[in-house]
Amino acid sequence: MKSFEKFHPVLTSHLTLDWLTQTPVKLVDDLYSKKTITTIKAEKMPNEILDTVKNINHIMQRVMNGQELTWGMTDSNSNQFVGIISLVGFEPPVDTGSIEFIVDQAHERYIPEVVERTIQFSKDHFTFQQLSVTVSQPTSQLTEQLQSIGFKKTTESALIIQLN
Repeated sequence: MKSFEKFHPVLTSHLTLDWLTQTPVKLVDDLYSKKTITTIKAEKMPNEILDTVKNINHIMQRVMNGQELTWGMTDSNSNQFVGIISLVGFEPPVDTGSIEFIVDQAHERYIPEVVERTIQFSKDHFTFQQLSVTVSQPTSQLTEQLQSIGFKKTTESALIIQLN
């Protein structure tokens, strides 16, 4: 099993991706009450701060056990917390992974950048043959953004990208 401890922070042109424990709990909790763009698995959000703490602890346990990679996304210029992104699917067989995210709707413009970085990260460090994204409420804009970086639509809400 590969240790995930060294996989932070990860940088993009505009974002710093770091463990959720590096983000104040209040900011993570606030994200859950904003209008967001989410994938199916990310839409099950806590509704109380104590549940948010438990959720962060659970996520970090999964990270340290090599079951998922989850980062908080912060705008590198303003230090504003804008969302959460995860790379999951490390349980055997590991040929298909999934990208999950919750992004503040006001920062939707960062989705292609962070998803593209996550794709490159998975190519650099893992053996996934493909990655999928399943959005909760697909919009033509989000679908077009994902297709512009190589995803192909498989259903109304699901997209997949081949990595080889």
